[in-house]
Amino acid sequence: MYPPRNFDIGWPDLAYALAACGREGDADRWAATVERRFAEGGVRVEGGVQAERDVRAEGDVRAEGGAVRPADEDRPADEGGPAPCLSALSVRSALDLALTAASLPRGSEVLMSAVTIPDMWRIVTEHGLVPVPVDLDAGTLLPTTGQWAAAATGRTRAVVVAHLFGTQTPLDPLAELAAQHGWLLIEDCAQAYSGPGFRGSPKADMSLFSFGPLKTATALGGAVAVVRNPGLLAAMRALHQEWPVQTQDAQARRVAKYASLALLTTRPVYTGLVTAVGLLGHDHASGLQNTVGAFAGTDLMPAIRHRPSPALLDLLDRRLRAPDIARAVAERAEVARRLVARLPAPSLVYGAAAPVHTYWLCAVPTPDPDATTTRLRAAGFDAARPTSLGAVPAPPDRPQGARTAAHLVRHAVCLPLRPGMTDRTLDRMAAVLDPEDWGTAR
Repeated sequence: MYPPRNFDIGWPDLAYALAACGREGDADRWAATVERRFAEGGVRVEGGVQAERDVRAEGDVRAEGGAVRPADEDRPADEGGPAPCLSALSVRSALDLALTAASLPRGSEVLMSAVTIPDMWRIVTEHGLVPVPVDLDAGTLLPTTGQWAAAATGRTRAVVVAHLFGTQTPLDPLAELAAQHGWLLIEDCAQAYSGPGFRGSPKADMSLFSFGPLKTATALGGAVAVVRNPGLLAAMRALHQEWPVQTQDAQARRVAKYASLALLTTRPVYTGLVTAVGLLGHDHASGLQNTVGAFAGTDLMPAIRHRPSPALLDLLDRRLRAPDIARAVAERAEVARRLVARLPAPSLVYGAAAPVHTYWLCAVPTPDPDATTTRLRAAGFDAARPTSLGAVPAPPDRPQGARTAAHLVRHAVCLPLRPGMTDRTLDRMAAVLDPEDWGTAR
């Protein structure tokens, strides 16, 4: 049985993460190191000599005077000026900081691409602001410029746009609209990170990157915000310093939890687990999905208002230095493209029209997702619903109009893909998707 997702981290990194919890460290120094590392686009070592990574993708942000150190040095650097980035416990934490720093008037409207994790719109409401969903184009998984403009009112003050499933789409038209109206433009790239070459849109006020448990190059937590407005960044830093630091013990418990889950989701162990749980008449999928969430079962706002511990930042710096992130993402995307080519209507895959799709998730529309996941599981593929995502609820005085978003939340099924899957395996998976069910209206 192929598990629905895997953790993008190996056992050497998990061992390093656990060892880091027992080492003393300075959270501020580690934070500065991670921020410079991210701003510089990583470091590669050639023959023992440091060399900057060749970063050509749009959105590259480089710190001036940032320190570069060898990839095998496991201590924080303390030289160089501040980077235009802020490390945080999570993307949720960074959004909370940004909204506090921005001090938007209560009752202001925040336009949000209509599908995101529910915590994001909850944070908006916690600040006395009104989230307004803007429906998606199924091809790009982003609203069109016309949709953004139509949703805006005189009360609009900010935009939060999320790149879903590994898609990357330029924000130039939206950025122009935001600049015209003076809106704060926040870009959520939590599902879009593809390695050192991608730093988000240079025209966004802030781009958010997550390294949570299921994300690319996971550090089992942590986030980096690229903040292009110096005033906003300074205010966020000042607020961040008032928060307590996550304890090393809390990080150790997190590492132990996800090491256990990583073991349980290796294919042989997972197959046995599914069989055993099925014999007991329980639903294995719901139990695992409820466990994986980074802040599952917590009081959200107190939980996110912490600075990351030295151990978490140490691991995050190690993950950012990994030399093969971009290659692993390319291999993942290649497997997805090979599967998509076998599907009855490849153009209907969510995000198929995005300029870049790295397939963090490969999601397909089906009229009966429960029946589809049952057939896939019977064939050895434990597909899952994107249960961590939700459709942003419309304000009471605004009509519901996010049809594509609602359809995605109700009908999407995420296919379990792994690097190295053979053509025969992909043929079997594609055959389970009934052509007569394909292409249900979105």
